[in-house]
Amino acid sequence: MKKIGTLKTPTINQNGYHKNILTKERIGTLFIYPTDYTPDDCLSCDGYSLLIIDYEDLYKVIGKQFNQENDPENTFRIPDYNITGRFLQPNGNVGVQIDAGLPNITGAVPNFWCGGPTSANGAFALAGSGSTYGGGSSSGKGFNFDASRSSAIYGKSTTVQPNSQTVHICIKYK
Repeated sequence: MKKIGTLKTPTINQNGYHKNILTKERIGTLFIYPTDYTPDDCLSCDGYSLLIIDYEDLYKVIGKQFNQENDPENTFRIPDYNITGRFLQPNGNVGVQIDAGLPNITGAVPNFWCGGPTSANGAFALAGSGSTYGGGSSSGKGFNFDASRSSAIYGKSTTVQPNSQTVHICIKYK
């Protein structure tokens, strides 16, 4: 096995990847601080719009990944992790924003009451109509339960927000 010092290709890191020539001096690296501190060679990840000509090395790494629709052609944005408070999640599809949400909760309760319910609200809805139980008439066959009826946040995700700790995130630009 060759030692790293005898390789003819650029230095390989511990994961077996060649050093990326676009990330010289770790430009584009995120730094996380437990306080509101931003080093001199970093910018706070607050979604600033920057002139490409002023931050060419950083632009070469992140490009216009974080730009908004109406941003001028000669500008690019750094990510906004501090103001929006979005959680950072590793993923093969880098840069995609995932909306908050909770898994939906659904269910049904059969109607066994004489006379039956005539209305429902929140996550509950009447299921069917016109049945008779025990000699009385019912306006519904039961209840359906759908949490998304009470709040649109339900059913938008397959995960739940865990306990967390806030931090300050910076990006290295020089």
